[in-house]
Amino acid sequence: MTAAPRLDNEAGYVFRDRHPERGEVYRRYDEASAAARARLDCRLDLRYGGHARQRFDLFPAGPGAPLLVFIHGGYWQSLDKERFSFVASALVKRGFTVALPAYPLAPEVRVEQIVRSVDTAFDAIVATLDAPPPFWIACGHSAGGHLAAMLAIARSGGPIPLAACIAISGIFDLEPLIRTSLNRALALDLVSAQDLSPCRKQPADCRLLAYVGADETGEFDRQSRDFARHWRRSGAQSDCVALRNRNHYTILSDLLEQRSSIAEGIVGAAEAFRRGE
Repeated sequence: MTAAPRLDNEAGYVFRDRHPERGEVYRRYDEASAAARARLDCRLDLRYGGHARQRFDLFPAGPGAPLLVFIHGGYWQSLDKERFSFVASALVKRGFTVALPAYPLAPEVRVEQIVRSVDTAFDAIVATLDAPPPFWIACGHSAGGHLAAMLAIARSGGPIPLAACIAISGIFDLEPLIRTSLNRALALDLVSAQDLSPCRKQPADCRLLAYVGADETGEFDRQSRDFARHWRRSGAQSDCVALRNRNHYTILSDLLEQRSSIAEGIVGAAEAFRRGE
């Protein structure tokens, strides 16, 4: 008889039932996102591959605008780009063209295929623009933070300069997920988890801002702080910022505020890049 897998990391990563406010938070995101699509110039559901979920939305800010690619979370197995159109509202008005790719989900595909899909989306996004942006920023939340870091690492040194990676409540070491119920869909083993972990790769040649909610689990706090230290050891600028009174679900609500810490951090990273810092 096969022994049941150990789930000793469950409390640090599986917590949706401990946050009954999650439904209300998502309702607020959905309403703000519908308003963003109605108000902003946008091109929706642009294809970048043959899978039904290989689509992206583009919110242009005008000629010469830098590009920000925002990748949604959902533990690589749920959610979609439409819920997060509100991110574009916060950033288009600050001068960024924003692209939001969707991607195939586990367990239909493996995490390594999701990483490749997001990389393919980047090429399609750039090809859709009237001209290459002066620079770009990789950004994502939760599993999207992982995918943003992987994209930044893969595209560092490419023809379009990478100004920053903005990872919000990200997961950068996948090995602990093996010992959670999440792995029933993700099917990670030690080799694949290590190979897919940004914390085990040479950091991208750009600034890192790792945001985490002060009310998140110790594991998410540790992941962000450890990853910021890993990035800093390469000699790149790196900061980990804890946002007060935010948890894993509410942290993106910061982008709905008039004075958004995350949006100001993105603007600051862009300005530093322009100054050559």
